[in-house]
Amino acid sequence: MKITAKISILISGFILAGFVPGMALAQVPAHQTTLLSPLNFTNRAQCALDADKPTSSVLVMIDGYNAGKLANSVAKLQGFAPEEYSNKAMKEFRLSVAYMTLNIMNKMIRGHLPVLPTNLKTAQLPKYVGASQRCEKAGNNCSDMNDYLAGIWARAGKRADLTAYDRFTQDNFPLHASKDRLGCYYIKKFSALQGHLHNSEVNKANLQDIALAYLNEADYLTGCFDSDDKLPNRFVTLQIDWETNKNSLEIQGFDFWNSLKIYLSWAWRNTNEVEMLSPSFGRLFRSIALEESIMFSPNGCKSMNKPSCDSEYLSVNSVRELAKLSDSVTPEQFDNVPVGTELELLEKGVRGVNNDFLGTQSHDTAQGWLSNFRKNLIQSRALIKTKYQAATMHLNLLQDQLGVDLLTHGLNKELASNTSSENLMNELYYLCTEVRLAGDNSLDFLKSNIDRIAELKNMTQMQYSERRPIKEHIDFFNKLAAPILATCNQLEKQNFWNKPGYTVSKNGFSAWAKEMLQIGPDPEAAPFVPATFSGKPTLSWSSQTVGGAQAICSSSIDCARLAVKSVVDLYAVSVYADALIPLAGKSSDPNLFNPYAELTTCKMYDPWFQTQRMNKVFMIDLANTALFGWNILPIYLDVNFTAPKVVSFNQLMKNGVLKFDPRLEKSKAQTSLVADFGPLLGAPCAVSLNTNGIKHYNFYSFTGLTVNYCDSKQKSEVISLKATDFANGASTERSFCGGCTLNFTAVAAASTASWSGGVNPAKFIVYLFRTFQKYFKAKKDKVNIPRGWTVNPAYAAEVYKKYGEIPTHCVDMLGKGLNCFADTCAAKAAQYFEQTYNAKVHSAYIHNNGDYQGLSTDTVLRTNLCEGDISITAYCNENRLEKFRVTNVYGWSKSCRRALGK
Repeated sequence: MKITAKISILISGFILAGFVPGMALAQVPAHQTTLLSPLNFTNRAQCALDADKPTSSVLVMIDGYNAGKLANSVAKLQGFAPEEYSNKAMKEFRLSVAYMTLNIMNKMIRGHLPVLPTNLKTAQLPKYVGASQRCEKAGNNCSDMNDYLAGIWARAGKRADLTAYDRFTQDNFPLHASKDRLGCYYIKKFSALQGHLHNSEVNKANLQDIALAYLNEADYLTGCFDSDDKLPNRFVTLQIDWETNKNSLEIQGFDFWNSLKIYLSWAWRNTNEVEMLSPSFGRLFRSIALEESIMFSPNGCKSMNKPSCDSEYLSVNSVRELAKLSDSVTPEQFDNVPVGTELELLEKGVRGVNNDFLGTQSHDTAQGWLSNFRKNLIQSRALIKTKYQAATMHLNLLQDQLGVDLLTHGLNKELASNTSSENLMNELYYLCTEVRLAGDNSLDFLKSNIDRIAELKNMTQMQYSERRPIKEHIDFFNKLAAPILATCNQLEKQNFWNKPGYTVSKNGFSAWAKEMLQIGPDPEAAPFVPATFSGKPTLSWSSQTVGGAQAICSSSIDCARLAVKSVVDLYAVSVYADALIPLAGKSSDPNLFNPYAELTTCKMYDPWFQTQRMNKVFMIDLANTALFGWNILPIYLDVNFTAPKVVSFNQLMKNGVLKFDPRLEKSKAQTSLVADFGPLLGAPCAVSLNTNGIKHYNFYSFTGLTVNYCDSKQKSEVISLKATDFANGASTERSFCGGCTLNFTAVAAASTASWSGGVNPAKFIVYLFRTFQKYFKAKKDKVNIPRGWTVNPAYAAEVYKKYGEIPTHCVDMLGKGLNCFADTCAAKAAQYFEQTYNAKVHSAYIHNNGDYQGLSTDTVLRTNLCEGDISITAYCNENRLEKFRVTNVYGWSKSCRRALGK
């Protein structure tokens, strides 16, 4: 059986063979004409624009490790075969996740569950808003939200009860012009069926790849509920396609995906559906932190949530780097002192897209790619968890056992007793430097970042239990830093470290301070061991201090440095916590395949800039032609425009998330004044004066042998707004260029210089030609002018089977999401008929095109719906197919009229 038929059966009835015998079927509409939803190909600019649109196709990445680990432990206790039992658990975990996800989507599609608004400010649901706000204040204890969702679940399918429960309206239920289709596929290997992730345009070659992959689909895909024991179940990538009304998707798409994540996390823990799906393992599965075992991602450039330039969004999307890392690269998540997600973004800048930059095709299987991604993700998550747990543990111990007063008293005592000790001088130097880096308001290297930790939602709602609020830890650090800084200032005034023969050993700095100060490793230096000064550690785990094995910190100085290190570690955790430790109640959904989601929302890339620049330059060139093209004046003004540039970010804390406001260096006009001597002197030479730096002006349309000379001067300045914030200031550039070129333009201009009245028609023609030549050349930009294509894989396969290849004349129609017929408008009419009547069109041609290109066309179709021809009258312009409008459908035979309901 082909997957086309198999998927239709599975999705329409959720028949899980051998999975849950007798389970009630959840009917999901299976309105379907092809196996997969169409593939949306985009170039860079269109991909950037698409980030603001909700996706209709998502990937669900499942890691069955936790399920297998639990089952392995149970198997050992009960005498089962551990490996076999673990494999069974991972398979049922995969099937349970797939079923629960699709079932919840189906409940929302059918209006049984309301779509919850993402924006609480505009939400007209008092109970939902109240529960959400109380949940944020309560940290990781969200019983109010659990109770609220339980009330919705109990009223599922009862519209009147839901409306009374929390003022739900039609706005909270999807709008449908036709039945929706849910498709769910297990990806065995990334292929041309995900070709939009690997190509930024549509051409004959990749259409042929799509066709061949579709015809050999069993090598690349199977159904989500395929229970074949040969399928890997540890690392699984599912693809879910939702074919729905475009208007509904645009209005409710982001809210729909957000609601799915909320309902899924809640239902997994708080309903008995998991136990019904898997009687053997259901109770075990409910104890798993689902958010750490699965991850969503849009399948392409569109998004599951609205892009925003803030710490949460940038952090979640930073995991993209983990999906493409090799063993030789260390991710930014491993930095002791991250520069911040916004500055990482600024540093990486503009990059490629839709060129398989994540390497999905470099692995033999989808399992291999996800395995590499999860390995990097788990390592990063383990590091962040360890940092968080160690930091909070040490801060708790320091506060419980010592406190600020004892630490400062001990520090002063050690200073008084060991003034001449080189160890003391070194350790005090380390302490003073590190406290200045982390806690000095006047320098503010890290101080503002550390103070904000207590306000960040990802830290205040951390799912790991902590007996002290984060704010108490930050307050403790600030109270400790103040007297230490005062002591350090006093020591500096006394020239404490300016003693003959003394040089500080840099080897003893903490790793995070070495990273900030760019101190490299010294292979000849002995390992640093902190001194005790008093003969025993200031804080230890027990009274057994042999060899210092049980020491937590050796001295008051060392304990103070431990406090500094702990809050720096908390800062490092806060930068990537959204990505690596998702909040309980919602799985993460990074936009893995579209780095321009962040670049665009943070204004680092403007997808419309090239189009706007092209149009501006065209108008200026037309003005030049009008002013100087018709006479013998040698002047020509050339203008170009620089792209706006982000130089830094302002930061604002809002609702527990750090918002980034880009500071832009605005677009500037670059002007060049060109003196073209050909028209006056008959000499093929020109001179250019440019106030914006070197700009080799293209003097003529048809260049030949050229000799050019340029000279430039540049002056710029850098403005420091604070210790960690540098911006470029004013920049002044000048250049002078001269050149002589043997070319058609100069010769033509010289030959007409003697025309009476100073009129030079040849020059005018050449200038006009050059204007349009530059414009049409700019329009061909394949990267920065938005371009998109839609390909239906089934159509590509059909064309390939018919011709044995993809004919050149079919490329354009297939790239518009149409089948290949003799005419684009005929193909559009065929598509309309197939989607409206769920039929198959065998042939289509234009019968009457007297009003063609914008007005009425008459298309004749031959279909499998009936014997005879069907005529479709429509308004069609092949360059504006979005305006296609059908005015009449008529069957020429009785059987066709009957099939059409006429």
